[in-house]
Amino acid sequence: MGIKITRGKSFPIGVDLGCSVLRMAQLRLVPESLELLAAGSMPLAVDTGRTEIDRMQALTCAIKHVMGNGAFKGRQAVLCIPSTDALLHHIKTPRLQGLGLAQALRAELATKLPYPIEQAIVRHVVAGSIPGDSENRQEVVTVSTRRSTIDNYLDMARRAKLDVVGINIAPCAIVECYSRLFRRASDTSRSILFLDIESDSTQVVMSHGGKLVFARNLPRGTDILDEALGAGLSVPVDEARKLRCVDHSASAVKDEVTAGLDSFLDGPVDRLADEITQCLRYCETVFKSQPPERVIFVGPEAYDKRLCQMIARRLNLCAQIGDPLMRIRRIAGAGLEHGLDRREPQPDWSVAIGLGIGAQAA
Repeated sequence: MGIKITRGKSFPIGVDLGCSVLRMAQLRLVPESLELLAAGSMPLAVDTGRTEIDRMQALTCAIKHVMGNGAFKGRQAVLCIPSTDALLHHIKTPRLQGLGLAQALRAELATKLPYPIEQAIVRHVVAGSIPGDSENRQEVVTVSTRRSTIDNYLDMARRAKLDVVGINIAPCAIVECYSRLFRRASDTSRSILFLDIESDSTQVVMSHGGKLVFARNLPRGTDILDEALGAGLSVPVDEARKLRCVDHSASAVKDEVTAGLDSFLDGPVDRLADEITQCLRYCETVFKSQPPERVIFVGPEAYDKRLCQMIARRLNLCAQIGDPLMRIRRIAGAGLEHGLDRREPQPDWSVAIGLGIGAQAA
């Protein structure tokens, strides 16, 4: 059950606890539209030597900073925990409900988790029935997190003066963000692939209309691309990343430069596309569904249009860069000066925007 939002009332603040950037956004329901009240972001230091206590302290300080510099209303918030803290599994079960389903899922996960099931908090989404299954089974997407991890995030939020009313994961928030655009009855059968690309991972998310049916976190992101490019060009990884992200369209030797870079990127992009294709085949096999009609790229690495085009070509899909602010009005001072620019699509804000939208669903 979500939080019922009446017209004119502010949504809870969506808090995307990303690995490298904190993003916070808040919406309001107005007649026939949504309105962006406030948004802000702050980079987070990436230091593998930091302890969990150090990380939580950094998040606390970052949230206080963003709250202090934004026009947020109230303190209610929905947190999105990083993908590294949430384990996703697809499980086929009989068509159980309630306590029976919960018990069956925990029994199945007991042999899959890297920690005792007694330490886990498990939530699930029933993706749908499995067509033609003589055993009358269903596909269930589960998310598992250590109870101590959730306690740490809740304690961090309390110290940051937030009133946490919900905790979510990126795949659900992404689907919620874009499902509001599916308003026609025919949209419920539309199959959409979302790729949330980060430096260290890629989340593969599939929706049928506004319903999540598949989610998997691939431990392969743009770091692998930059390492391959750096090795091919004999330059440091940081320099390789800059070269990959530069728009060469204005260069007089555009085709030559692009071809040179692509020759080093082809291999790792092929491997990433192969893993994504395996996910698509799984969905087609389980749900007997058609391939997705398009792929929507979100996340911080979706700004690299050339990379998105390379992946889309290999998947043979129409593609677009996600714009979470489509059909959302922005009031003056709502975030343009704090890390959010309405002049271009902002794919890395999809999770923060989707958190608030998901929280208000009754």
